[in-house]
Amino acid sequence: MAYDIQAHITSQTYIPASDWPSLTEMAAGFGEHSYPRSDALAGRTLPVRFSNGSIIEHRFHDGERLTWTVREGQDAGRTGNGAYHAVEARPGLLFVDFFKQDDEAVVTLVIREETGDLFAAISSYHEVNGARRTRTQFVNGLIDGAPGGRPIAQSSSLVGKRILYRYSSDDWYEHVYFNRECMAWHCVNGAEKGIADVERCAYFDVEDDLHILFWTETVLPLESIVLIDLAKMRSTGRFFGWDPKPQTMIHLTFGSFATQLNETTFPTL
Repeated sequence: MAYDIQAHITSQTYIPASDWPSLTEMAAGFGEHSYPRSDALAGRTLPVRFSNGSIIEHRFHDGERLTWTVREGQDAGRTGNGAYHAVEARPGLLFVDFFKQDDEAVVTLVIREETGDLFAAISSYHEVNGARRTRTQFVNGLIDGAPGGRPIAQSSSLVGKRILYRYSSDDWYEHVYFNRECMAWHCVNGAEKGIADVERCAYFDVEDDLHILFWTETVLPLESIVLIDLAKMRSTGRFFGWDPKPQTMIHLTFGSFATQLNETTFPTL
């Protein structure tokens, strides 16, 4: 970082959405601090029984390709294949991301191998007033035959925290988590320097000091799922969105180093 952040922030002024860079410009360089890719699932087949009644089999051919097949439930018999990206955030704790071409949807799985509990976030497009927007569905699952018993559930664990995420040597963002479903982000350096907004969000507990963060942006069609490790002060995640300026899909994985700046506690009235 080649400048004094504190001094720079005091001179920043409001930047209207009409002056924001494109999502493509924003995302450049976000892979610098990514976790190493994992091949822990290579050669394995995971049939997952989801809470919506579906059973979907995931066959991981190697460290890069998979085939998914709906065995039971809605869309039974459907199948598809493609590339996937997996990282092992902690031993036996996997973050898996893949794109379903026919549905124009991104599936992100957080898998706890010890119990077989699984969390899925499926992000896709829809139309709002003639414009392409994004949305995300959450569903819990259990690897067939696994003991389970510790489902990944929504929580308030991040409320009050203010955390700085360094996605690259240039791209630094701070988050402030206001309540169970509301947060703010602010770019302190990078393509969006000086830009900030308040968004709808959700948090889910995976393990002690390990949380899933979801947020959806208001101005631009963008969804994000991030696995935040407050013990290691690292994160791994993905973006899925639509860049309206070049009219193109945005889908990328990223990582960060994190610093907790402070935590707010309120007095009792």
